[in-house]
Amino acid sequence: MKVLVTGATGFLGSWLVRELLDAGHTPRALVRRTSRLDNLSELFARGAERAEGDVLDAASVRGALSGCDAVIHTAGIPHFSPDDVPNMMRVNVDGVTTVLGEAQRAGVQRAVLTSSVAAMGGGVTPRTADETTPSNVESLGLHYSLSKYQGEQAAMRLCAAGLPLVTLRPAVILGPGDIYRSSTSTILALVRRKLPVIVEGGASFGDVREIARAHIAALTRGRIGEAYIVGGHNLRITELAARVAELSGVPAPRRLPYALALPLVTAAELSLRALGRHPDMSRQLLQASRLYTWVSSDKAASELGYKIPPFADMLRDTLRFFLDNRRLQPSTPELRRIAQEGRGGAPAAAG
Repeated sequence: MKVLVTGATGFLGSWLVRELLDAGHTPRALVRRTSRLDNLSELFARGAERAEGDVLDAASVRGALSGCDAVIHTAGIPHFSPDDVPNMMRVNVDGVTTVLGEAQRAGVQRAVLTSSVAAMGGGVTPRTADETTPSNVESLGLHYSLSKYQGEQAAMRLCAAGLPLVTLRPAVILGPGDIYRSSTSTILALVRRKLPVIVEGGASFGDVREIARAHIAALTRGRIGEAYIVGGHNLRITELAARVAELSGVPAPRRLPYALALPLVTAAELSLRALGRHPDMSRQLLQASRLYTWVSSDKAASELGYKIPPFADMLRDTLRFFLDNRRLQPSTPELRRIAQEGRGGAPAAAG
């Protein structure tokens, strides 16, 4: 099967290209002219195809889809504190309409959309959601979550009009290869001691390699019109910070009640933005962190063969990637041990 992959230069997208090759498919990576190709150079040498284009440019998407049997649309802006919210909404919502609309016109056999568990919302009390749980995202005021929810709704309208669509909702993705520091940015910030405080909440953490394999399985085994959660380990934020501290040897930040943390984070965010810098912690990220977004992946495990590896393994591989690529210095005995270990399936080092 020849499969167009949008967002192919990114974290999950580059692993999708790799897993498609390993599964015997022919991936075609949609890349912008200015995109970094660190994660793809080796894969082009293995037979992955390249097409230049942009998910907001229908003509370039149409050309890239020529001859393709399927599309996996994973391109998006995956940040709770983007510098340009209107652009995030365009990419995460209008980009879905453009790519999947062109896929429908091209008559693809299957379209797979990468959404997010963020589209389901969350709450300040612990809960474990599944695909039947109603979303409360429109009441939360989180720009990223709303963009993913609206993107899903746009995709489902196309599905109702005949697009053979399967939707996957990843949780927080860990593992090697995140050159843009998207979903692993919190791990990096914890080890760099860039987070002034944490608040209690809960999130689910999955491995990029298994999440990519679930996308490949969805091409043939996913049921049209269905959504599949691909989550992982449901951890409290304080538990996450403790696990990172234990593995890295870097102390965890203080936990504060949300009402006390909010003015501190607000002041820090505004100060950094005034200096033209992107904050590691923002008001939106703090608000998202206090929510419980625990999920069940039972449906994906049953129908797509989705697996959840040990949390320590995916966290260690995340840290090793950052050490290998000099995003982290081996400043503790624990980090030096990780740096000296094998690379654990990481892609080629990013520049």
